[in-house]
Parts: sequence; C-alpha cells; structure tokens
Amino acid sequence: MAEKGDEKPPVVLMDTNVIIEGAINLSTDIKGPEAMIWSAFLEGKLRTAFSETLLLETLTVARRLMGKDFASKLRSQILSKAEVLPTAEIAPRLSQFSGLVPEEDIAHAALAAAVGAEYVISNNKEFLRSLKGKLRFKCVTPKSFIKLLGETETSF
Repeated sequence: MAEKGDEKPPVVLMDTNVIIEGAINLSTDIKGPEAMIWSAFLEGKLRTAFSETLLLETLTVARRLMGKDFASKLRSQILSKAEVLPTAEIAPRLSQFSGLVPEEDIAHAALAAAVGAEYVISNNKEFLRSLKGKLRFKCVTPKSFIKLLGETETSF
C-alpha cells in the first residue's frame, strides 16, 4: 500500500456485517476495528462502492436493527462518500463466482471485482476462505485490515 498522501485511498469492499457493526459502534462510541474502518471511510481514508442491491440490503438490515432514523443517517453517509453502481453493471460478473463463494456472498464478490477492490473486509470466515488466493483482492477480517494498515485506535 502506498504511503499516505502519495495516492488515492485504497478501494475496499466492506461486507454488510462490517458496515453495520462499524456504523452502530461508531454511533455509540464503542471502539473496535469495524468502527475504525467505518470512521476511516467517512473521513475519506478509504474508498468503497455499493451496488443498488447491496445498498438496499445494508439499509434494510440497519433499519431492522436500529430503526428508520439510523438507516436514514447511514444512507446519507453512504451516498455522500461511496460509488453506487447499477445492479445491471454487476450482473455479468455474478456467474464467475457461482460455486466459488457462498450463494449469499456472490454479489459482494462480483462488486469487489467490478470496482477493482484491493481488499474485501468481512467477519464471515467462510466467505473469506472461499476467496483467498483466487482473485486479485486480499480477503481480510476487520482486525487484520487494521493491522495491515499499521493503524491503532488512536491514529485513525
């Protein structure tokens, strides 16, 4: 990864679980790798993308867990910082991941490939194992991602 200031921030794909946990933890002042990652995204230190389908999935989970006000705030945060691709733009890549990753994660893998993500960040070990070493992006847990960046809770 390039030194700070040399290049654009890395492109990451955060699994829904990382986004939701990070946003909830950040909003309630709970420290942890997910909150650090979400904070870094909001500060422009990371770039990410959503497909329309994955955005809807994320907001549906947020609303179910935290209510409509939280989901609305999350939507605003995402739309102000992330690229949102039409689902039709991701669709051609879905078949390359069929049978390679768990069914519920195919759209995430296809999106990561479509946007040229450098990292896929997830707490879903099965998803990460299924992708490891098979594609150009690195598959890591939130804690591993923070370690890769050499960051600590106070430096984000």
